[in-house]
Amino acid sequence: MSMEKVFEIENLTRRFGGLVAVDNVSFSMDKHTIHSLIGPNGAGKTTIISMINGTLPVTSGHIRFYGKEITDMPTHKISRMGIARTFQNIKLFETLTVEENLLLGGDCVYQNDNILKFLFTPGRQKRLEKEARELSGEVMNTLDIYGLRNETVSSLAYGRKKVVELARALMGRPKLILLDEPAAGLNPSERREFVEQLQKTFETGIDLFIIEHNMDVVMNLSNAITVVSFGKKIAEGTPKEISNNELVIKAYLGDRYKA
Repeated sequence: MSMEKVFEIENLTRRFGGLVAVDNVSFSMDKHTIHSLIGPNGAGKTTIISMINGTLPVTSGHIRFYGKEITDMPTHKISRMGIARTFQNIKLFETLTVEENLLLGGDCVYQNDNILKFLFTPGRQKRLEKEARELSGEVMNTLDIYGLRNETVSSLAYGRKKVVELARALMGRPKLILLDEPAAGLNPSERREFVEQLQKTFETGIDLFIIEHNMDVVMNLSNAITVVSFGKKIAEGTPKEISNNELVIKAYLGDRYKA
């Protein structure tokens, strides 16, 4: 029985002028998995995520999400299909509260609306706003940040901001979240807490695709790992297989992760 694929990347290439950032890369992600993409700086990891969610055009190749071609589809359409993303640099509204940030992330609740609907169906708008508030409450409860709902984001510790960004991604009711270096800048205790939040998110039925340099996070969380170096895929497998792969050890890990 073949495993259902969340996404499939086929012969994906991205050129910036004469530079080939991603070079003919193919891999897929199984449903019900946490899949990590690792490799040295400049290996093309963020470029791959940006092509998956439509923020960068593809030079050549194909991306399919649950069997449907999404190559070069606009970002907002990809988002509405069920792909959310968090960024290396936190992109929150610092002067707004935690709850207000989440409500702005809940635009999917209003996705079929236009200005005429908004003006002439006030009852419907109230119901949609109520739904969005209920969803934000559920998300904040799941991630243990409900008590922070009225806090201004600028007053939060960095680790808490990371959790709020994850919470905002959940407001789109995604099937998949793309996380670009979610543990970057976190101290060890914040990192442990954030890994727990990612695990909780995964247990609600949302698949996670993670770029990460912290190998403790990668090895503890991942079911599968793909490794890229200089824009090319050099290996993939389970955490144990990757930590024993001579090519990966030489290109990226060094001997310290050898199992």
